[in-house]
Amino acid sequence: MAPMMTSNSPTPPFGSQKPAFSFNMQNSRGGNLFPAARPTAGPRVQVQQMEGSWDIMSDDVSDGIRNDNEDGDDSRALIFEDDEQEETMPHSPGALDGGIFDQEWPEVDAFAIALNSSNLLQSVDPNSAQAATSGYDLIERFQNVSGAQLDEVKAAHMPELSQESAADVAHWELEHQTWELFGTLSSHRLDGRIQAQDLPAELASNKHTSNQRLRQHLRETDAKFQEWCLILQWLCTYAPDPSDLFDNIEEIGGKGGWMYTKESLKAEKRLCGKRGKATLVFGSLGGGRPDNKITELDPDAPSRQRKQLENEDKESERFLFRAIWVFLRKGDLKGAKDLCAEMGEFWRAASLDGGEEAWDPMVDGQRFDNQWDEESMDMSENSQAEGVTGNRRRELWKRMCYAIAHRSGAEEWERAVYGTLCGDFESVRCSYLCIVGGSSIRPHEFATMSFPAFDSTAFHSRVGSLAEDDAVLSRIIDSLATLDYIRAESRVPLRVIQGSLMSLRFHELVDELYRQLLTFRDNPDYDPLGEEDSIGVDVTDCRTLRIVVHILLVLQLLNAGFTEDTPYHTQAEFLIAAYIEFLAEAGKLKSIPLYAGRLSPQKAIDVMGVILNKIREEPLRLELLELMRTHNIDYVGCLKKGMEIALGLTKSHYENERRHVATLSVTAGEILEEDNLLIQGLEWLVLGGDELKAESVKCATVIYKRLLLSGRLAAAKRVSQTIRSTDLIPEVGDNDFAAGGMLEDDGIKGVFDSEVDQWALAVMIEMEVFIQALDELEAWNELLGQRTERHHPDRARKAALSEAYSSTNHKLGKVLRSWLDETLSTAPPFPPQSHIIKPSSIVAIRNMYIPELTFALHDVYIEAGKHVSKNLLGNTLELATVVADPNRSVLRCFTETARVEEYLKALGLASRSVLGAAGACSEKNNNKGLGIWKVR
Repeated sequence: MAPMMTSNSPTPPFGSQKPAFSFNMQNSRGGNLFPAARPTAGPRVQVQQMEGSWDIMSDDVSDGIRNDNEDGDDSRALIFEDDEQEETMPHSPGALDGGIFDQEWPEVDAFAIALNSSNLLQSVDPNSAQAATSGYDLIERFQNVSGAQLDEVKAAHMPELSQESAADVAHWELEHQTWELFGTLSSHRLDGRIQAQDLPAELASNKHTSNQRLRQHLRETDAKFQEWCLILQWLCTYAPDPSDLFDNIEEIGGKGGWMYTKESLKAEKRLCGKRGKATLVFGSLGGGRPDNKITELDPDAPSRQRKQLENEDKESERFLFRAIWVFLRKGDLKGAKDLCAEMGEFWRAASLDGGEEAWDPMVDGQRFDNQWDEESMDMSENSQAEGVTGNRRRELWKRMCYAIAHRSGAEEWERAVYGTLCGDFESVRCSYLCIVGGSSIRPHEFATMSFPAFDSTAFHSRVGSLAEDDAVLSRIIDSLATLDYIRAESRVPLRVIQGSLMSLRFHELVDELYRQLLTFRDNPDYDPLGEEDSIGVDVTDCRTLRIVVHILLVLQLLNAGFTEDTPYHTQAEFLIAAYIEFLAEAGKLKSIPLYAGRLSPQKAIDVMGVILNKIREEPLRLELLELMRTHNIDYVGCLKKGMEIALGLTKSHYENERRHVATLSVTAGEILEEDNLLIQGLEWLVLGGDELKAESVKCATVIYKRLLLSGRLAAAKRVSQTIRSTDLIPEVGDNDFAAGGMLEDDGIKGVFDSEVDQWALAVMIEMEVFIQALDELEAWNELLGQRTERHHPDRARKAALSEAYSSTNHKLGKVLRSWLDETLSTAPPFPPQSHIIKPSSIVAIRNMYIPELTFALHDVYIEAGKHVSKNLLGNTLELATVVADPNRSVLRCFTETARVEEYLKALGLASRSVLGAAGACSEKNNNKGLGIWKVR
């Protein structure tokens, strides 16, 4: 397991934050399960597994997605019922295919269902026993999900696993183990029933009492001791099984007893003869057996004679010691003794018996039920023997083990075995061929010392007491992570998580992932695994992020850390927000409100504001809106934030654009991505109902401003279809587009209660009228452009043109005469930082479009004179009077845009046509009167 250092995918565009896991040794429910510590540094990893890594051990694995709300009426329990039947969530709209979309991520849905159906989401006291029970049940569900995934992978790829499927199996095995560890530690650390007590007199005064009774007392009265016992039991449970590591372990039985050395000694005696001379069998020069080989076969011969066995026996001994060490790591002392017996080394099996703790029923009473004494490594099947068992002088036996572990010339696995038996941590590390740090006794020191024993307190503690030193496990884990043999596996993300949970440094892992998020925000090419001091975790690894986030959520819900006003809350919120971003990219949109509901109110608004702009389908929008209400998310704030984000992200696209009108068509223009983003934000606002009607209208005016000033009329029409005044105020009529009497209606004032809101509504209505006028103009031009096979139009076409002309003339004429005039003159003072169109923008819009509308209406009259009635040509002159009217603002628009001369030229051409048409009625072919109409 890797050491925990401190300081996906980059942080969400508009931020997110999160919690911590600290353990109060007084078992206070208000404290964090994993205490804060001084930050260090560290980083990433992909799923990988070392050969021979730990196996999963579980009796029955189910999906664990049962509902503990069966007896309640909480609506949350029903939210995901239908989702269990769905294959996957819909993809995030607009996202590219590939990447995470190549996977269905069923475990993501399963974890969301398990969390959503937990009683922890109900309003129960997080410090209550009911909450604790629900929390442990939720952890068990997470473990069952990983177990179900493991079974599924194995069933799909057995009997032969590919490299990819083998990696999946390794991951799910480790994750299953991790949730069990987390559940075990959480249950222990939140249990406030363990109280420190003095050693009872019967144990303190009786020198014949078994140490097992003393340890049992510590388990019941010392929280730290019990926690270490739980961790040790978990480690032994999931340590590799010897039969999995040694394929030929069954074949070596009966091959012990130094067979090759024995045969070598026999051969030497046979061949030496009575004179003791070696034959040529041992070489032409004689010489016999090498001098460095033992000449006696008792167990102490190698150490007493300081000589060696035959090479084959040396290898057999090495294998035996390694196998014994694996059994001891598994906590299986009986298996180690049985192996020694099978190898013919009964004396070694007997020597291992010295590790069994003494128990005298006459003194100690009956054995504890299902007892496992971690110190003596005596499993329960051995502990039920009747009569006196075990070794009452284990301290002497452990001194012997310690001496062997440190004797000169001891083989590495022999050192590991005897170091394990006596508790010498450094001797065990030596088996990995890398000794680092720590005080220990060197072989040469034995000459000046009297048979020493390993002092675990002096070795592990830095404060003179193991009970008061909270960093013991941290130092052990960090030291192991430096060993070459296990360095790679110590960087597997789940190993890092396991180490952080055991050593009370989960908050440091959270802080490290948070640091990575901030770094990604500044440097998108950042690679956490490429850092020199990387600990092996990567915040962009979706599985790692999922596991860490769900651990955080359980702790939050149990009030055991990472809540508001506690250390590391900001870091944890960032991680939850990053997981929400992953859910969005993976298409798991319906799960997002569940996790956003665990954020602080403002953070939920910030995160959901980003997510909402990615969703375009209205049915899904309505469903998410309901889910936000269910999970107590401020959906009004979220919708406002989404619109605010859209306005901010697109602002530069419109500010730098040249202001001109390419065409007055509301269908020909292209709707760009930034236009769509604005319209989507407005669509979300409209779904907010009466609470957001006023905000929707004000934002609509800003969007109209941006689109009109950049000439994007097609997008402006989409806006008019998204938010209609008739939907907001059904009784509004076609003629009520100014801020007039209709704003005096009490029903309108109830929704648009401020002067600014009412003014914005008037502006929006006038924008609608403008779009309607352009619609009529486009319909006229389209009808006019239709070809007819006849030289002269028939009556039906002429009637259609006449009707289209009347409607176009009415709409365009009204806009031209009074569009935005009154609203411009009645603009109220605006609050700072408000989203609403400003009067200066209205002036700019009028200057852009009033001249264009005048030319367009002028052309309508010209074409109507040709195809409907020649008398309509005279309307061009009436239009000129409107332009020149000093009481209107039309002329000012022409003046400020320097287009007066352009209009006069068009008017001159039209005047000649008018005069020609009039002359044709009275005096055909007489054009003498045209001279006075020549305008230059």
